[in-house]
Amino acid sequence: MSERGSSVQYHRSVGSSSPSLSKMSVDSNYTPEFISGMRPETKQLYRSDDRSPWDEWNPAADKIHKDAEAGSYAQECAIIVRREPHPSNNNQPALHSITVQSPLIKKVLDGIFEGFEGLNTQLKVLTFKAPFHPFYYRWHRFEKLRNDEQDLDTKSHLDLLYEIISEEILPHIEAMEDLIKNNVMSFDYLWAIFSPGMEVYTNIDGHDRILSLKNCSYGANMSGEFFSLECRYIDCDGSRFGYVETSIEINSFNGVKRLTDLDAIPSHLHPDIESLIRRLRARGERFELLNGFHHMSYSGFYTSRSSRQVRKRHVENGRIIIDPKSFSIYGMPGPNLEAMESTSQTELTEADIFNGIDNVIYKATRQTFSKYQKVLRSFNRTGNSEMSVSVSILTLKQRLLCAPIVSGYCLTSKSWAEFDIENVCPIRWSENAFAELVLPGGYKDIIRAFVHEQLSREDGFDDIISGKGLGFIMLLSGDPGVGKTLTAESVAEEMHQPLYSMSAGELGETAAEVEESLDLVLDLTNKWNAILLLDECDMFLEARTTADIRRNRLISVTYLVFLKKLEYYRGVMFLTSNRISDFDAAFESRIHLTIHYPALDMASRLHIWKTFVGMGKSDSQLSEKDLETLAKNEINGRQIKNIVKTARLLSKQQSTPLAMHHVDMVLRVKKGVTNLT
Repeated sequence: MSERGSSVQYHRSVGSSSPSLSKMSVDSNYTPEFISGMRPETKQLYRSDDRSPWDEWNPAADKIHKDAEAGSYAQECAIIVRREPHPSNNNQPALHSITVQSPLIKKVLDGIFEGFEGLNTQLKVLTFKAPFHPFYYRWHRFEKLRNDEQDLDTKSHLDLLYEIISEEILPHIEAMEDLIKNNVMSFDYLWAIFSPGMEVYTNIDGHDRILSLKNCSYGANMSGEFFSLECRYIDCDGSRFGYVETSIEINSFNGVKRLTDLDAIPSHLHPDIESLIRRLRARGERFELLNGFHHMSYSGFYTSRSSRQVRKRHVENGRIIIDPKSFSIYGMPGPNLEAMESTSQTELTEADIFNGIDNVIYKATRQTFSKYQKVLRSFNRTGNSEMSVSVSILTLKQRLLCAPIVSGYCLTSKSWAEFDIENVCPIRWSENAFAELVLPGGYKDIIRAFVHEQLSREDGFDDIISGKGLGFIMLLSGDPGVGKTLTAESVAEEMHQPLYSMSAGELGETAAEVEESLDLVLDLTNKWNAILLLDECDMFLEARTTADIRRNRLISVTYLVFLKKLEYYRGVMFLTSNRISDFDAAFESRIHLTIHYPALDMASRLHIWKTFVGMGKSDSQLSEKDLETLAKNEINGRQIKNIVKTARLLSKQQSTPLAMHHVDMVLRVKKGVTNLT
């Protein structure tokens, strides 16, 4: 009988949903010979269609009896067998279901189906429906326990069950073993190689995955038939780990396919299982290590997510915040985690190997399964490769099930995102950034002292009103390109802290927009202990006038919202302004330190030229005299950076070291724009 369209999940009957024996009448004069389920016989029942009642059937005489005494007798039988016309051959009765009543059989079934999810052998009415997949998956264990049984009564009951079930199971085992032997599989027999509880290999969105199989079944939709694998993997929410459910669908196909061409296969059949486990173990260890909050570097594609769109982006050496908890609050809803079993239940033991070999699928693939278990034991003994055993929570098998991505925030694109774990790496801090910063004498010492104390959060200085004035706000003013933004960036590098950078224009124009933006930014920077840089704050900082009503409205919004938020901000904030001629008094009183950056003098420009020329990987032929000549050009630091970058691209194109003629060429091109001398 074809398995297509049938459920791989077993069926059990409880209450009125089962083929009921109570519908049979009981003769009050009947004297029972056996207690319920102890008669070493089977009771055969038959129905002509699914609307007809189950009646007593004598297969030898091919007669149907509606016997009034059948109910009492049937309750004594070890097994009730139900048959109905075969769907493709009405002259051939097909097995519909069996009900196990024998307490002796149920006791053995406890051992056979131990650990089989969703099956309870203690049910009073224990019914299995064709095609009896649970018996298929545990067939070799059933055979072993039956053969080893010493009690004669129990053995006779098990023989009854074996005689009935073997006719259904053995043809499937033979067909499956033939397919496996030839490394192919048909759509009709996909159910035969996937056992609930096994690990399944698949590739999802370019990531190799191992998932734990819960159930599988055939189904159909408008596109046709498919085979569905209901699986689970391990994810985290920033504080704990748990299972998340997912599904894989294998679309119907004709004939046979090579096993390795299927969308999913039992993991032990993977052609390079040792390499797979090595990579997934390392990835799982990193996943475990990255649960919680981490400031990291990232290179590669990532998925930016919001309530309005999902898009792929790319970043090179970008800074990210891994923070699943905040992602689920401000980004997208987090995973719905199910509790995991305890560590002791998932460690590899000899019992695991015994249980696996007794499984039909593992028995048919003994060689590859034994290798799989050997590799698992080998990696289990080697322990962790990246983290201390003392902080380990997950076992080896659990790490193999871990998700390949972590969620958090991309500081470069300022978006909530999901990151490929294998592209996450530690930050390589620019240790000389702060030292190379060009500032008047003493300024750097003051900035370092203020920021260090503020980030350590050890200073007990407070306002008269508790909680007010605990932050440190610095205003950097001056012409473009003199180093204002670079100051904030250098401080973040020096302190090894995240830098959250945004322009004041991104806060919005209405009261609601400004308040919502500030609430989010200030909350996140405080939580991450990040340095906040608000660029180009001229409009917010200048004093209000009577000339521009709309602008005054915005300034008033800032006054009511922005100032209130700053009052209770606990972190470090840099504000930059290009040209502030007249401060609003309300802002001025809230700024702890103001640094004005004068236009760069020749000595400062020379220092900047040397810094950017020395940053290149290729050799430079620029002499000290060349750099002094270049420093005479009255340009800002950003312009110097862009000129050096362009000149380097030109020298690279010509495959020669950076020289004066490369810089001169760029200067001549830019001269009309910059008025260089």
